[in-house]
Amino acid sequence: MQKDWTHDTISITDEIELFYTRTGNGDKPPIVLAHGITDNGLCWHQFASDMEADYDLIMYDAYGHGKSSRIDSAIRFDLSENLFDLITALKLNKPSILGHSMGAATVAAFAASHPEIPSTVVLEDPPWTDQKVSKAAMKLTMQEWKQRNLKNKQKTVKELVKLKKKKSPNWEEAILEEWAQSKHDIDPEFFDHFPENPKKWRDLAKAIRVPTLIVTGDHDLGAIVTPKLGLEAVKLLEKGEFGHISSAGHCVRYEQYRPYHIMIKIFLKRSMPV
Repeated sequence: MQKDWTHDTISITDEIELFYTRTGNGDKPPIVLAHGITDNGLCWHQFASDMEADYDLIMYDAYGHGKSSRIDSAIRFDLSENLFDLITALKLNKPSILGHSMGAATVAAFAASHPEIPSTVVLEDPPWTDQKVSKAAMKLTMQEWKQRNLKNKQKTVKELVKLKKKKSPNWEEAILEEWAQSKHDIDPEFFDHFPENPKKWRDLAKAIRVPTLIVTGDHDLGAIVTPKLGLEAVKLLEKGEFGHISSAGHCVRYEQYRPYHIMIKIFLKRSMPV
């Protein structure tokens, strides 16, 4: 991690404080990075380190995650509008926006609602599926996830890293410590509010106007987006592309970082104005 990166918090709507780490000072094209559920902004640090020579990367902690505000049931819970508020507050001009999983859902909803703001969009295995899940089943899943998180908080970061190495030996070691720390930092109450009322993925895809890359792994290894769905999404997107990376599951960049990095770098160079 670079010593010259800056860390700060910014107040958005309802006095929510979002913590972020930034690699630059606004003199390069901006990229905003939205992490997945239970992760935090610094889980992007490996990618940011490899991209900072050409871009100004902003890695933020989502509401309830990392060092951002804890969940308050009395105020708005809208992750995509939090992203809008962040970009507006930082006065970012035509940023590229990348998101993984929950972050990809956030980015897609944002890009559909504010199509004039981003320059490009990258969705790393967004939760786009035609599989029907009832609200009751989803609520149960979130509560089970909450209980796992509470158990993880009882373990040290070193213990979590050791367990992850054993369970997922192909994960990038560079991100394991930040990944483990993020499990300690998430507010367990987040699981009581997530997911929001999701829009249908086809409606979102139709509403996104900028160059958009969907990146996914192997469905049989845990990736959500299937090749069939990905190709349909490309047809619905105004400027869509689909990238499949073999030997990766849902966490594509954690499992196959090098091809992921190359794919994103080529896409941005071709699609993002400089």
